[in-house]
This record gives sequence, C-alpha cells and structure tokens, in this order.
Amino acid sequence: MPRSGSIYERFTAHVKQHKLLLKAQKALLAVSGGMDSMAMAELFRGTSYPFAVAHCNFQLRGQESEDDQAFVEQQAEALGVDCYTKRFDTEAYAQQHKLSIQMAARELRYQWLEETRLRTGCDVVATGHHLDDAIETLLINLSRGTGVEGLKGIPIKNQNVIRPMMFTGREEIALFVQEQNLPFHEDQSNQETKYLRNKIRHQVLPVLKEINPELCGTIEDFFSRMQAAATFYHLKVDQARIACVKQSGRETHILLRPLLHLAHPEILLYEFLKDFGFNPAMCKDIFAKIKVQPGRIFSSATHHLLKDRDKLIIYPFDEKTGRVRACEIKAGDKSLHLGKQHFTFRAANIEDISKLPTDPHVLTADLDKLEFPLTLRPWKPGDKMVPLGMSGHKKVSDLLTEAKVPRHQKDEVLVLTSEDRIVWVAGIRPSEEFKVTENTSSFYQVTIDSVAI
Repeated sequence: MPRSGSIYERFTAHVKQHKLLLKAQKALLAVSGGMDSMAMAELFRGTSYPFAVAHCNFQLRGQESEDDQAFVEQQAEALGVDCYTKRFDTEAYAQQHKLSIQMAARELRYQWLEETRLRTGCDVVATGHHLDDAIETLLINLSRGTGVEGLKGIPIKNQNVIRPMMFTGREEIALFVQEQNLPFHEDQSNQETKYLRNKIRHQVLPVLKEINPELCGTIEDFFSRMQAAATFYHLKVDQARIACVKQSGRETHILLRPLLHLAHPEILLYEFLKDFGFNPAMCKDIFAKIKVQPGRIFSSATHHLLKDRDKLIIYPFDEKTGRVRACEIKAGDKSLHLGKQHFTFRAANIEDISKLPTDPHVLTADLDKLEFPLTLRPWKPGDKMVPLGMSGHKKVSDLLTEAKVPRHQKDEVLVLTSEDRIVWVAGIRPSEEFKVTENTSSFYQVTIDSVAI
C-alpha cells in the first residue's frame, strides 16, 4: 500500500491516471544510479509495482562508469530484484554513425532497453524523466525553433516507454531522497555548463523559478493544453493531406490548387514535406517559388521535389537508376526490358486498318519501311522527327513539353529508330514517315507492357 499523504500516493495516482502500468504488469527500470532513477526505484518498491533494473554503462567516464555499474548492481540486490547491465563502446558507435556522443548514447540506450524488455518478459520500460527535464526540453526546442510537437515536452508514455516521474520536479525529488536517506551517485558531468541542457538547468531554470515559484505546476498545465492543441492541429493537417496529397507509385504529388485555397498553406506544405527530409527553411523557399515557371527542382538529403505545372512531385533518390544504353532489336525478337519499361514486338499482315490500335503506348508501323536491326535508346538533345499528322520536323524535347512529361521523367523516355531516323517516341508520338497506309500489307507493332512515364 502507498504511504499516506506522501509522494507515494501521488506517484500511484499519476500511474493510474495515465494508465502507465497495471498492477499485474512488470516494469524494466532504467537506473543510472543517479538521484532521479534511485528515487523512481524506491517509489516502485514502496508502491509494490513489480520491477527489474537495467543499467547502461557507456564507458565514457573511466572508473566512475564502472563504479556506477557496481553501485546499481548492489542496490538491485538489496532491493531483491533482477538487474541487467550492458557495456557500450559509445565513442566508436558515435564515430561509425556520425552522431554526437549524447545522441549515440541515447540510441544505444533505448535500443538495448527495448531488447532487454522483450527478452526478460517485462511489459514496459520506465525512465526517471521528471517535470524539470521536460521544461529543459521545452526551452531547448524553443531556442532551436520548434512547431507544436516541440511544445508538448517529454511524452508521459511513448509506445512501450513510460515516464512515471512526470508528476513531480527535481526539488521535490531531492527532498524525497534526503528524507528517505536514499543512496545515489552524482554524475559530475551534470554540473558542467558546456552542455546546453546543463546550462539551461543551472543558469536559466533558477531564474524562471524565481519569477514563478510554481513553475513546474504551471508548465505541467501548459503541456496538457499543448497536447490537446497538437491533437486538434494534426487532425486538421490530416484533413488537408487527404485533399492535397496523392500517391502515384514511388512518387508523392501535392496538388497546388487545393493547397493554396486552404488557410495557412505554407505551414501545411511543411507538414507534407518534413517526412521527405525538407527542413523549415527549405519549405519556406519552395513555397516562395511555388508560382514560378515549372521545372524547378529542390533536393533534400533523400528526395527530389519538382515544381510541375499544377503540382509538386516528390520522388526518392535512386542511385541505381541511370540513363540506359541503346539496344538493338532484331527482326525475330519478341520482347525486351529496357530501363523501367518492358516492350513486346510482333509483325503481322493487315486485315483491317481501321482496327489497328491508336494507343500512344502501342506503335504500329509499316513493316516494309523499317530497316532491321532497329535501335531503342534514350532520346538526346537535338533529336528530331516528323510527328504523325505533320509535314515538318519537330524536336523531341518540344514533343515532351507538349505532352506535359514531368522534367524528372524526361530522361526515362526512349525512342525507336530505324537507320538513325526516329520511328517512335515511345509512349508519346509515332512518326509520320513510317505510318500504316491503305497500301501497307504488313505492319510491325511494339507495345509497352509496363509504363514508366
């Protein structure tokens, strides 16, 4: 039973209110040996929630790291609970993955904690984050620039990770540890103000608490309001996404007309683009040029964005895709896969010219006018042909523009040639010079079975 009129009761009420843990469930406590995590372990012990202890040794502080691990193991034994430990080569991991030491430790920690939770049959991982940690995170987010998500602080529950100490702050925890005479290890690096979080902790928070002694309670209410605001915000974003964003194979299309008719289109554009690696500054630049001439391309670390006539087209980098080589087609060939397209070939006698297909993805040419082998190749600048129905030559580049082929797909367009004369711009337009007429006895047909443009 929780002890009366104390932090134990408020701890239990917090766990129940947010449905962090059922009585029958077991928590894996992330215990560093510091004041916060040792207070958490005592609250679990004092309220009879079943738990085990897990400790990460990041091997960053020499003998101090080893002492912390030994201390946690001793305390777990004294509490009569299982203890799981892991040593990490954090510096090597940070170098390998090009991360800061702090980010590397965070990744290693949460990955191992989840693996250990699953392996040991625990239901959740519990960390010792409290309200002061959440306020520090809020201030860091504000200093760097943030949206509504950054105003929510640290989530009380995130999938299998719970934060049962988020009902209280550092001062009350320190008083609780003193009253209960709880042992803990102090990480001396927590006092160094060269780290941003420590600078906020030691230089900014004291001033804010001097201004508002009830800061923790005030910010706790603020986080609750921001959580509600974020829920409403994301509902509106999702509604706008349905109206503006369409998927087309590996491409994502953002339709400009509906986007620009919505309130705050620039903010919505960022929400649509952030998952493709475009940061706020890049999205602002894209929005500023949203009405410029089509063809402008923007790039993130993972995706290209093409400004088309009436939409933005986002597509991923594909390092394996390049300009394909030219291929010869002999008279007896039946099929060919080139680039992203599959072609089939056949020759036959004409029975009824009116029944020949007119689909641009099917070429029907006069067989007698062709000289084999034919060549299927990417089009190139300077290519010209006499389009069907015309008497003069026209540049292939102009045909692609008239057909409204998006810029990023133009390189995928192929042309079929006979003795260097273009018979067909595949999927776009056949040539007048090779067309089937009343005098044609046999035709040659090429079909695109899978269309890339």
